[in-house]
Amino acid sequence: MTDLSSYLKRARGGRVVRTGFLDLEAQALLEEAARAEGLRVAFFGGFPLAERKVAVLHPPEVPSVHDPVEVAFLEREPPDLGEALGDVEEWEGGYLVALLPQGRKALQEAGLLLLPPPEGALRARGERVRTLVVPSLRVDAVGAKGFGVSRTYFAQGVRAGKVRLRGRPASPKDEMAPGDTLLAEGLGSLRLLEVLGETRRGNYKIKVEVTR
Repeated sequence: MTDLSSYLKRARGGRVVRTGFLDLEAQALLEEAARAEGLRVAFFGGFPLAERKVAVLHPPEVPSVHDPVEVAFLEREPPDLGEALGDVEEWEGGYLVALLPQGRKALQEAGLLLLPPPEGALRARGERVRTLVVPSLRVDAVGAKGFGVSRTYFAQGVRAGKVRLRGRPASPKDEMAPGDTLLAEGLGSLRLLEVLGETRRGNYKIKVEVTR
């Protein structure tokens, strides 16, 4: 597991701090810890439904931060670059890869040719099964993580009556069960397929199907 404390320590002084690509559980842990310290965190993965993401920690007075992730097309599968490499997706005779600048440099030094993504390659796919780590099974927690938006933003949509669960307007505090489907206006639908278990930190690992 990545040591997240070093990122938080650097961000406490009002600095903007970028992580490497983090797995799902690390994202959930960092988001929770940052919120507890009054920090904001933005996640970037390159792909519309990326699982591995880079976090950028910043103080509330910084309104927005730069997206450090680029997506490139390779004609062969990339080597393991650790936290400099995000999701890798096969695409029509090659691979789409999410990279940090040090990942791009490492691939170039290895003699790989990095090309721009083909047209249409980065559009959200209509349907995708994903594994997520969430702090609870509440509608606001599952919906925000599944659709890739902030929990505050999603909860606002729920309170505005734009999210339905079991055929009626949902409440942010409603809990989902396997088989339940969220219908979110402007975002799509999310079906909870399975609760895979709890992580060591007490979060839930779940499998969902997202349809745009």
